[in-house]
Amino acid sequence: MSEYQWIAFRAIDAPVSPANLEYMHKQSSRAEITPWSFENTYTYSDFRGNVLEMLRRGYDFHLHYADFGIRKLAIRLPWGLPDPAAAKPYVNKREITFVKDPAGPGGILEIQPFYEPDSFELDMNCEDLLEELLPLRDELQGGDLRPLYLMSLAVACDAEHDPEEAVEGPVPAGLDELTDAQEALAEFYGLSDSLLKAAAEGCPPKSAIGKLGQSHAAWLGQQTDAAKNAWLLKLMLDDGAAVRSELLFKYRSDQPATTWPVAALGRTIAKLEAVAELHSQAARREADAKAARVRAERLTAIAKNPEKFLRETERLVAVRSSHEYAEAAKLLADLRDALSGTDREGLAEQQARKLKEMNPTLRLLAAALRKEGFALK
Repeated sequence: MSEYQWIAFRAIDAPVSPANLEYMHKQSSRAEITPWSFENTYTYSDFRGNVLEMLRRGYDFHLHYADFGIRKLAIRLPWGLPDPAAAKPYVNKREITFVKDPAGPGGILEIQPFYEPDSFELDMNCEDLLEELLPLRDELQGGDLRPLYLMSLAVACDAEHDPEEAVEGPVPAGLDELTDAQEALAEFYGLSDSLLKAAAEGCPPKSAIGKLGQSHAAWLGQQTDAAKNAWLLKLMLDDGAAVRSELLFKYRSDQPATTWPVAALGRTIAKLEAVAELHSQAARREADAKAARVRAERLTAIAKNPEKFLRETERLVAVRSSHEYAEAAKLLADLRDALSGTDREGLAEQQARKLKEMNPTLRLLAAALRKEGFALK
């Protein structure tokens, strides 16, 4: 039986240089390689390239997905973690690591929880998911701790951690208002909406983050015109992401970092999962109540004008398709429920027999009607 793996890299700040592109081609003989991307799918073999070196040589983001349990991300941060002290509670030496570059302030953030094969399936293809995840890098460089919290939560919930003993990291402000990229990250690691809702209880409000923008503005006002003109010129000649990264690094180097607000709640994963189950039950009750309201409204509409729906069943059968036969049968079942207890409650049964008599050779139609409880002679 074959196994599916998808390997991808993306350049964000700038394209990979021609010299480094030669190195990328040496990492795989079959991958689709451009200065901005590297992709390959494996079914019977493994990727043997040097992920860290490929990121150091020009790519900025790496995703490795395999249906036997691998869900790995590696993100190049050219100026390092913006607030190492704030990031420390989330970064360990096993599943979440930060590998510093041999020279300079940069490094690579890697995360790889442990999952059993086919633990859960993605609702989107990997390429679309990767594109949604890319803004995480910019968020991390801006000091947002929510991606790190979600990564650490994924690790704490994986197959190698006891939920009674595993404890969450500090809960960052705004966890109840995730970005699109952060929601994609939660999906990639199978973090349910109910678990995220439980985790967000007690998080500092997002309004507590607002002072960061004011601090940035004050810092920019202190810079010389020559420095700002140099940044603007570089922005015109280079990619904006690289310039923003450099500005944030300079900003944090000039003053103590404004730490993203957090709440140290110290809840175990077991406790979070218990609260999540309560949220899940409430969501199911709400969904069931909504479905009941919608169905009641539909049955009322059917009861007011049953002839319209009788004609619709005939139109569906005339299409000559198993799907339409099933739809017609379901519509008659709704009609039966809508007219139950009225002087026309036998109308659905009559129409079912009529459809069968008009189409005696359509065995699939008869099967669809019987499936909905209509007794055909």
